[in-house]
Amino acid sequence: MRLHTKMLAIALSAAFFAAATAQEKDNDWLTPAQVRADIKLAESAYARVHPGYTRYASKDEMRAAWQQIIDQAEAGDGLSLGDFYLAVERALVVIRCDHTKAELPRTLRIRREVEPVYLPFRWQLIEGRGIVSFPGETSGLSFGDEILAIDGRSLSTVVAAVSPYIPVDGYTDWSRRGGVSESLEFMGGAVDHFGALLWPVGPMAELDIRTVDGERRTLAVGRLTFDAWTALGDQSGTRRNFKDAVSFERIGDKSAYLSVDTFVNYRSPVDPDTIYGPIFETIREEGRDSLILDLRKNGGGSTDASQRLVAHLIGRKLQIKTDMRAATLDLNGLRPHLDTWDKRALNPSRFAFRANPDGTYSLRRFFTDDLDTVRPDHSAFEGELVILTSSGNSSGSTNLIAVLNGLGRATLVGEKTGGSAEGPTAGLLFTLTLPESGVRARLPFFRIYNNTTAIEPGLGVTPDIEAPLTVAAFRAGRDPALEAALNLIGEQAE
Repeated sequence: MRLHTKMLAIALSAAFFAAATAQEKDNDWLTPAQVRADIKLAESAYARVHPGYTRYASKDEMRAAWQQIIDQAEAGDGLSLGDFYLAVERALVVIRCDHTKAELPRTLRIRREVEPVYLPFRWQLIEGRGIVSFPGETSGLSFGDEILAIDGRSLSTVVAAVSPYIPVDGYTDWSRRGGVSESLEFMGGAVDHFGALLWPVGPMAELDIRTVDGERRTLAVGRLTFDAWTALGDQSGTRRNFKDAVSFERIGDKSAYLSVDTFVNYRSPVDPDTIYGPIFETIREEGRDSLILDLRKNGGGSTDASQRLVAHLIGRKLQIKTDMRAATLDLNGLRPHLDTWDKRALNPSRFAFRANPDGTYSLRRFFTDDLDTVRPDHSAFEGELVILTSSGNSSGSTNLIAVLNGLGRATLVGEKTGGSAEGPTAGLLFTLTLPESGVRARLPFFRIYNNTTAIEPGLGVTPDIEAPLTVAAFRAGRDPALEAALNLIGEQAE
């Protein structure tokens, strides 16, 4: 079962947008009654279906989070659609599940297609500082410049304001860092995606910056529409599909480097072995006995892409996930508001599940490939394995790292990961549509249990050798984690 996120792409002329805005203006405000109706549905759905609803938060904490939205609406005689969306997202974050999040309602999504609200460059948060990674063609910035303030707000203030809307698994709060500036899960990074709802945003942004040379400057830059911002990512090398995200390099005579930047294999699917097979055949034929596996940009994706990678890294058969549990099979009353890519889940067969003493239901192994036993490929690599990790790891990539780490199969180098080493709530996602507002929210059906005991409850995976990226290293084009890995296997960085 595969995590499938579809981004709605709508091309609208300015004239059409103006007409649509006029027609939908009345829908931008929700009455207290409408808010209560949507929140009642949301609370019921998440409390009944989400298998991790009280994994980290108590029932009282969740009740208070939902009630706060109702209280806010009653105090203000209603809520704007944007404020309601923000409030729902903030409540979902309390669950502490990276797969649990709300999508912008259609009205707001359409506006993002035609209204410029996105900064015209790409940047990263490194050591708490906003550093330009891809300046684009119109910003007037250079690689390595530091963003100090946006529209008069210090970057630290902006980051503190948007961070509570970024979901994480368990207590891996450090993993929010990547989502602050860029995200394929929302419509842009949190500064743009949520910031445009938190503050007035015009077509121009005023930036206070510090150049690489230390000069303080103020710039006025034109913001971009969502499509134009997305195109910046394509130019800067962001890989969205597995088939485009795998690269292989030889290191010296005896070592190799393999990067897999995503396991997402549903938008443009390929047989993973057509990519992995030739690489590992080459490693075997050339007698290379050390491999650096770079998963730092990998946030998870499809089961087949991750399982087949494992098959090329193990010497004996292995079940990666031992269990997938649903909190309930009773979706009565919720079904009209739920959708998913696997329609069987809307009417789950009890034959497909085994009832557990705690009231949960385990999916039987022959109904899913997620619980398959993975057998070593004939060209499986059995030499020294070093895996590069980052705070951007989550979901399927953290699952893989955690299981291989538990086997003692690899040395981990880099940063603490996001995700859940013991297993996330994921596997299959419902989309819950709240009828009064049109807000759509993701609702996981399964809690996954990874086949490892090497866990820190509520956390991802801690590397054996920590080698975080620094601003100085980033500007100089250095890679501390890769350098540490090369040193470990006895190779020199070029």
